[in-house]
Formats: sequence, structure tokens, C-alpha cells
Amino acid sequence: MLTRLTALFFILASCLTLARAQETSEADELSQFLELLNQQTTLATNSRLNADFVPGMISVLDAEKLQGRGFRNLWEALATIPGVVTTMNETGARSVSVRGLGGNFEPGKVKLLLNSKAVNASASATTGTLYDTPVEQIERVEFIRGPGSAIHGEFAYAGVLNVITRKQGQGFSSALASEGGASFSGLLDFGEPGDYRASLNLAASQNDGEDINSAADRSPSGIPGYAPGQINNRRDFVSAIIDFEAGQWQALLQLQQARRGDHFGSNQLLPPPSNQNIIAESLFSAALSREFRIDEKLAGEWSVSALSISSDKDNLFLGVAPVFGGFTNEDDIYANSRLTEQRLETGVKLYYDADDHQLFGQLVYAHVSVKESSQSINLDPATNLPSPTMNAFPGPVDSSQERSSISLVLQDEYLIDDDLTLTTGLRLDDYQEIGNSLSPRIAIVWRRSANHIFKAQLARAFRPPSLIESGGSINSSIDVEINDTIEFGHIYQQGDRLLRNTLYFSRLDNLIAFQSTAPQGYHNSGKQELSGYEFEIEQLLSAQWQYNASLSLQNYHGVDRVGASPWMVKVGLDYRPASLTRLGLQLIAIGEREREAGDSRADFEQSSQLDASLEQREIFGINGLSFRSAVHNLLNKRLAHPANAASYADDYPYSDGTTLWLQLAYQP
Repeated sequence: MLTRLTALFFILASCLTLARAQETSEADELSQFLELLNQQTTLATNSRLNADFVPGMISVLDAEKLQGRGFRNLWEALATIPGVVTTMNETGARSVSVRGLGGNFEPGKVKLLLNSKAVNASASATTGTLYDTPVEQIERVEFIRGPGSAIHGEFAYAGVLNVITRKQGQGFSSALASEGGASFSGLLDFGEPGDYRASLNLAASQNDGEDINSAADRSPSGIPGYAPGQINNRRDFVSAIIDFEAGQWQALLQLQQARRGDHFGSNQLLPPPSNQNIIAESLFSAALSREFRIDEKLAGEWSVSALSISSDKDNLFLGVAPVFGGFTNEDDIYANSRLTEQRLETGVKLYYDADDHQLFGQLVYAHVSVKESSQSINLDPATNLPSPTMNAFPGPVDSSQERSSISLVLQDEYLIDDDLTLTTGLRLDDYQEIGNSLSPRIAIVWRRSANHIFKAQLARAFRPPSLIESGGSINSSIDVEINDTIEFGHIYQQGDRLLRNTLYFSRLDNLIAFQSTAPQGYHNSGKQELSGYEFEIEQLLSAQWQYNASLSLQNYHGVDRVGASPWMVKVGLDYRPASLTRLGLQLIAIGEREREAGDSRADFEQSSQLDASLEQREIFGINGLSFRSAVHNLLNKRLAHPANAASYADDYPYSDGTTLWLQLAYQP
């Protein structure tokens, strides 16, 4: 287990050892540093800075990394980021855990952005489509680990994820997968520089899924069900993103729909065999913005946007009739449900450059409303016994629920001198229904030399109760969750070596939990503390060999954290035997994870996954034509996600052997 003393020893020893390393001339080192760290981001401060010069630690995955590593979609790529674990629940819904927060057993705790537009649903605190975005659509992925509410407000509790899609160029791709998968993507852009620019970014995929059998489910003794049996892990996805710019105007339309089978069943009861899409989640976003400039120091942007998120479940299996008091298994119980919410938002941003100060301000008004919430089940509402007809039941949330908020952001980036920057910020979110939340931040970045950057940050983040939580609370109201974190960072670069160290301590207040005993419902459960250390290294060994690795350690004080691992190791290796050929290996190893209280099973065992990839450019001598392939689960292991107590004793397997993926892409 990681103690504070051990973590401090690691980071101080690393800093002192590196500070004593032999240095070349400072001008040469600075030139190499800036060349290596050439990716910029607006995610942390809303000012365009180098990703390693902003407060906190930001992971950036560009298109070359995404495509060269053999990732198929965003969800696979996120698994390689330090401190991040990708998870999946019983119905196949994808999510991520950051530093042990979020994942299978908790609602979403990460702010999700698609082209810098928020896409979290207020009903569930997450979205079911973003993680399925194929890498062919993506230009860059930016991920903040840690609090981000000072800029991004609600849901930026454990991190902020921004997916920037491609908007320039022409390109097409098609792919096949061994588990019955096929995909297509296409990018077109139009326009003339200085006049207007438009782009259309399309993608579609379908996958029948691996042949994976479940173990026994939670069926009561003596009542036969469908387990053990094959799960329905089919997945389909479509996406269309239209971007238009003319002068200072920009318009953006974004459509995503992800459909899937019901995997292990919504009630932890295996559905009957099928390969049909049962669950569909859709996202539609429209935004219009205009930049303006008042004088040479003061500029701004106003915007208006609309977001609609829907979740549909058709013939969702709830269980065999005997579980509900019926007589024969022929009368299975099914549900149809629909939940649609709409978010309207308008706001203005102001930027003021006053020599040593860069000031940022933002005012936003948002209104969320539930447009439809319905459910029908072939049960009798009066007796809860099987019925030959579908009958109305309460929907996922109260259809009258609404949420309005006004948010004010103020930030000052003060350049104390050429090497030292102090960032202070404050955000106030005032909700009409749940009160207000204040998110302060203070951070300092010290560029000690061409080789060393030191960072320190104290920040608060919050997550309001989702509509599902607030509508199903035991008490009259639920307080927002609070995350107070202090974080120290160090970045070292010399030549072709880049090191990052991060040490953090967090206090979590007003945690929202579900109480399964009577009275059932959501409530604030109390406090937790956590600490952690993250180490990252990127090393160019030669013109042919390059590797990156990370070590993440975390410890929870006073209470076990369900589903959290005390350590994880991630290693990537690239080999370029020729200028147009790239081979890769990716290893992800995650330590044992805690079970829920009362779960008699041993801790969820350590897991490791090894993937290999190949990229060959200009095949057949055709400029722009590339071949990519990847072998997933090279060690042919059974891979699984943790399952809830009293459900599937053997958890939720998602891979039962090696799979192969092949793609042809043309980008002139």
C-alpha cells in the first residue's frame, strides 16, 4: 500500500536524481523541449498553452498515436492513460474509472466533451455514445486527471475528457474483425482559405461480438433460467459530424447513435439467446458561435447550443416468469422504456490580455428538461404478476423534472516572471433546484530550466446528483459530491527522454450511494480520503525504437474503495524497421480490486492484457494508402470486469481469446 512518506520519497528521489543529470546548453535543450512538447490544449485554462505548461497533468493522444497503436475506438485508447481503468457494467454500458473514482459501481464522474461541447446526460451523469467513437474520426484526445470544475463545472469531478474530431483533409477507411465486425469511415472537407470551410466526418460500424459464455447468474434455486449461456454482446455505431466556419462564425452539428445487446441482463439474469440490438442510445448536438474583438486586448465569443440525449430499450429481458410469481418459463418478462432529455445553453466568454495577466471570464445559462420518460412491462401494476399485455409503469425519471443553472467563471493567469506563472480561478454554479456550488482553484507552474517544470495545484470539483439520484433519494434532497485535491507535478525532459511525476491527495465529501435495504434509495454516505502517485516515461531509444510506460499507485484511507486497484502498469513499445512500417506492443496490467462489503468472493484478481499492432503506409506504392492491423489479447486470456455481489460469481467476461482486426485506409 502506498503511504504518503513512500510517495514523497519516490517523487523527491526522482527529481533530485534528474536535477543532477548532465545538461547540454540551455538553448539547445529548450529547443528540443518545445519540439517534443508541441501539442497545445485549451482544456485546462481556456487559453491556448502547451499541454505540459498548464496546471495539472493532461494526457494528449494525437491521431498518429491512436492509429499507430491499433486502437479501434476511444474506449480502447483510454485504457492506456495512467490512472484510468475502462469498465463495463452488466448491460454492456462503457465507462471509465479515474484514480479509482467512477466505473462499474458508480455513476459517471468525468466531464465528457465532444469538440469542446459538453455531452453528459443530466439523468445519468454520463453518455452512452462517446466511448464508441472510432479513432478514424479523432484528431486528438485530451484528458485531465483530477478536478476540473473551476473551468468545466458540473461532472468534472475526477477528470475531463475532450474528443477533438478531424475537420480537415480527405480520407476513407474500411475494416474487418474476426468477431464478425465491419466498419467504415469517411472525411470530406470543402472551402477556400479566408472564405469559408466545411467538413463532413462520417463513421459506421457493426460487431457481432466474441462467443462468450456466462457462468451461473443470480437465478433463485430451483428456477431454471438461461444461464450458463452465450451473452448478447452485439454492438453497432453510427456517427456524423458537420463543421462549418465562415469568418468569425462557426456552426457544429453532431450526431451519434450506439446500439448494443443486453449482455448479462439488466437484472443480473441472462437473457435468452439472441443477436439483436436491445439498447439504443442517441446524442444530437447543435451549436452556433461567433468570435468578436472589442480592441487589441479584449476579445470574446458568444454561443448558443442544444443537446438532446435519448435512451431506448426494446424487449429488455427482466427475468423468467417464475421469478415474478408466474408458472412457466414460456412467459418471460420484458420491458420497453424510453428516456429523452434536452439541454439548452447560451453563454459568452471574454479574454483580456493585460501584459503579465491573461484574464478569462465566462457567463453561462443552461436549462435541462425531461421530454419523455416512459416504461411498459408485461406485469400487472396492481399485483406485479406476469400479464399477457404490456402495462404502463413509472419511467426511469419523473417526466416533470427540470434543472436550470447560471454559471460564472473568473480566472487570472499571472506571469510573475518569464519562468513562473500563477493561475487563480473561481467558478460559481447556481442551480435553481439544488442550490449553488463554488469551485476555486489556485495553481503555480515553475519552468525552473529548459529541463525541469514544477507544478502545484489546489482545486475543488463537484458532481451534482443526477436526475435519477435526485428523483430516487431517501431524503428530501441530496447534496452535491465534493472533491478537494492538492496535486504536485514534475516534468523532466532531456534529449529524447521525457518523465512526468504526479503526487496527489484528495478528500471526498458528500459521496452519493445507493441503499439497497429498506428504505431503498440514494443518499449522501459520508467522506473518504485518497492519495496516489503517477509516474510516466517516454523514451526514444533510437531511430527505430521508442517506448512509453507508466506506474500508477493509489491508496484509500479509512475505507476500502470498491472496484479500485492499488496499482497499475502500462507499457507501450514501438518499432520502426523502415520509415513506412510500424510495429507496436501494448501491455496493461491492473492489480487486485476490492469487492463490495458482504461479497464473500476473493478480491477481483490481477489482470493483464497484451496487444500487438502493425501499420504499413503507402502499400502497393500508392501515396496515402495504408494498412493497419491489430491482435488483441495476444496471451489468449479470459478477461473480465468485476460483477456486483450476489450476481455472476465469475464476473463479466468481455474477451475469451485472441481476436484480429484489419483495416485499409486512404488519406491522400
